[in-house]
Amino acid sequence: YSQYPSSSTQYGGSGFSGYPGPASSGYPGYPTQNYPLQYPTSTNQYGGGSNLPYPQYTTPGTNTVTSSAQPGSTSTVTEEHLRMSLLSAVEDKMKRRLREMFEQAQAEMNVLHKTQADLVKGKEKLEVMVKELENEKVEIENNIKLLQDKDQEVKEVLQKLDNQDKLDIDEAVVTTTPLYRQLLNSFAEEQAIEDAIYYLGEALRKDVIDLDVFLKQVRELSRKQFFLRALIQKCREKAGLPPMA
Repeated sequence: YSQYPSSSTQYGGSGFSGYPGPASSGYPGYPTQNYPLQYPTSTNQYGGGSNLPYPQYTTPGTNTVTSSAQPGSTSTVTEEHLRMSLLSAVEDKMKRRLREMFEQAQAEMNVLHKTQADLVKGKEKLEVMVKELENEKVEIENNIKLLQDKDQEVKEVLQKLDNQDKLDIDEAVVTTTPLYRQLLNSFAEEQAIEDAIYYLGEALRKDVIDLDVFLKQVRELSRKQFFLRALIQKCREKAGLPPMA
């Protein structure tokens, strides 16, 4: 705010001229140009309502902000103006700061919303996986129970076999009835003839036997094989077995 001279200084009829005192009094010299012919009116702040015809001066070393002189307005920025200016500057700074904080908070909220959406999707996938695992667990438990039952059955069969008498191999091979014995012997002989014919062919191919010998032996074996196959067919019919393919 403007710094005025002390109240002891008198203007007007005190015997001093209308100009400021010499430089030793601490006031700057009066400018000699660039002033309008009519000076703006100002209010005497030291009591009395007289209008001073001169511009206001400040004491050197003070921070007084003045604006360009305009007719009908004061050229000095008052303390109220400074206070309003400071309030406006603080308000703008607070608004900018609040805007930055709001934008930062909004960005964080967007990130949190995206993270929440990802977590919800992950939760749904995990629930599906857990459900599938539970179904697989039930299926595995059923399979384990089935295997345990089969294992118990195998153990029981093995226990029965251990308790039985030793099996005679001849009784397992030799049939108990004449019909099945004849069928078994005829089938074995027919298969032996089939093998003999095969090896005769291999011997002829390697020039081990002559062609005449090969034909003679094959002719005899084929005739015998034919009768054996006919006998096997009749035995199967008597035993109620399906015919040979």
